[in-house]
Amino acid sequence: MLEASAVIVYHGTTALRARKICEGGFQPRKPSRRVWFAQSYGYAHGRAQTQARRAHDRPVVLQCVLDLGALKAALGRKKISVGNGVISIDAPVVARVIRAEPPSPLEPVLPYDLASWLNEALGVKPWKGVRARNPGVERLSKWVVNRVAERRGKYPRSRELFEMARRFLPELLKGCVFDPERASIRRVTNLGEVVAGAEAEPEERDPYESRVLECLDSPKPRRRVRGLEMLAEREDEELFDWCMLFMSDPSPQVRIAAARAMATSPYIDPEILVPLVDAKDRLLRAAAVGALASHLGKDEPEWLELGLKDPEAHVRLAAAAQLGVLDRGKCRAIFELALNDPNPKVVELAEKVLHP
Repeated sequence: MLEASAVIVYHGTTALRARKICEGGFQPRKPSRRVWFAQSYGYAHGRAQTQARRAHDRPVVLQCVLDLGALKAALGRKKISVGNGVISIDAPVVARVIRAEPPSPLEPVLPYDLASWLNEALGVKPWKGVRARNPGVERLSKWVVNRVAERRGKYPRSRELFEMARRFLPELLKGCVFDPERASIRRVTNLGEVVAGAEAEPEERDPYESRVLECLDSPKPRRRVRGLEMLAEREDEELFDWCMLFMSDPSPQVRIAAARAMATSPYIDPEILVPLVDAKDRLLRAAAVGALASHLGKDEPEWLELGLKDPEAHVRLAAAAQLGVLDRGKCRAIFELALNDPNPKVVELAEKVLHP
């Protein structure tokens, strides 16, 4: 039975990262240096798919149990942010919160997966690191296959895999040691200093990141709006997570800014935005329509049609701004709707798409 303050949550990630998390816990990553969880499996799965596409990996969702009361008591309330089904923790989270690991295999077996694992562990960009066709990587892959077969499907421990990798790739892993706490590889310099691999973050934040976080933490609504705008300008990977947190902000202008920023997010959860299409606030409604049209308009043009039929010009303009995602031949009726709009700016946007 769960404690009164415990909740079941989900964390979307990639297969390689999930393997490290299961062994070494959740480590805060750039740019926010926070660990993110969602109370919706679908939300976390969408997050995992976005990360997997970027990393050319498999999406993985980890089910976890968080005792929010205990976390707030241990870390302080300011370290824990909860809003609209999203939980942000400004600290590492131990692996024992994981309740169920995904059924799909996390362990790298094929040469491509092993090369990705090595490059990520060493903090090397894929195009600068070891390749899948490297003879040492191919030998390591054959060893893993045989080892798993010998042990009836049981994958070798991380330390054992590292030792075999060092045997097959001595030049690549020269001077490296295995860090069991982080389940990662570290390089030892001539002076004996241990240099962390990819998962270790530098102590000092990037100045831009610091400015963004200062704005988001500001008591002034205008500053929080500016922080969201800065995240949107960069199309930040965690943009939608931040937007979800700020959709419960006490300031209407911050909530509207959060909804607007969703249009530039790498991914969204449509189920969360759909109810906002009926919001009484015209600006919030316009932002929701714009975000849905931006992400789904090509496959579900009815969102654009709905926006163009709204009585408020703000909403119709938000929809018209996304007309470029449509197929001009298949969606002629929607363009006609925009071309006959009483607002000249809506007509102008439609004409720009039809006659660039």
